[in-house]
Amino acid sequence: MLPSSTEIPVVFSCETDLLVGIISKPDKASRIGVVIVVAGGPQYRVGAHRQFVTLARLLTNHAIASIRFDHRGTGDSTGELRGFVDMNADIQSAVNVLLDRVPEIDKIVLWGECESATASAFYSYTDPRIQGIFMVNPWIRTDAGLAKTMIRYYYWHRLLEKSFWTKVMSGQFSITASLKSCMTLIKSTLSNKRGEADSSVDEAIDILPLPERLAESCRRFSGEMFILTSGRDYIAREFNDYVETSKIWQELIASGRVTLKAIPEADHTFSRLEWRNKLLEYTVSWLKNIESVQKDSAQ
Repeated sequence: MLPSSTEIPVVFSCETDLLVGIISKPDKASRIGVVIVVAGGPQYRVGAHRQFVTLARLLTNHAIASIRFDHRGTGDSTGELRGFVDMNADIQSAVNVLLDRVPEIDKIVLWGECESATASAFYSYTDPRIQGIFMVNPWIRTDAGLAKTMIRYYYWHRLLEKSFWTKVMSGQFSITASLKSCMTLIKSTLSNKRGEADSSVDEAIDILPLPERLAESCRRFSGEMFILTSGRDYIAREFNDYVETSKIWQELIASGRVTLKAIPEADHTFSRLEWRNKLLEYTVSWLKNIESVQKDSAQ
């Protein structure tokens, strides 16, 4: 028999605006709570394929309370849309209201997908209450990064596809236009003047290029991190390629604080039930592991 739970609508302040969210609360909550961070275009607290609703309700079955909310400028919340790079105040307000409404919680995990994964990392190291971050397909898009990804995973693979050569032979494919597009991408990769995967950490973190700001944010965070990527997603591939060449990421992985997993056949939003179930399975398993480690350290 599943434990009973309650879904509580909440309206709470974020600076001069009001945010709307849903707290999913089991009757007996564990000490870890989850803030589901939502960002990225028109996305709101329900999530693609009702993913965030499903996640929140699954967590309550495992005695884990959570909040999912609309940040400023999205869904039912007020204010101007600021984008994922300026969500610290929104996330802090959501953390505060979850802790206030579910007093059993004393540690918070942030859960985010794509832009919200990156936003979670940007906030994580500023708040000692954050115990961990679960990041799904983190967004680090740059022109140079996209160009490298498309050249590596798209153009070379197209040359091996029968459909590509069928179009060429039938005159349906414009070699001139394709070469022009490919040259534009190559120029984008060459325009990256840094030549290094990571910049100096002496720079102010908020002016670093997106991939480096994410890496440095995670370096400053002292908690646990779980990163799940989709095998059939260019955003995930761009992130994974950067990790391979990043000194900071390699050091983080070596430290044992970062768990990297992939679902090879999954797309960006885990649109099939089997992919979504695997995502949820990873989430619950990792949270339970953090909870058990926390209990052991408290004894």
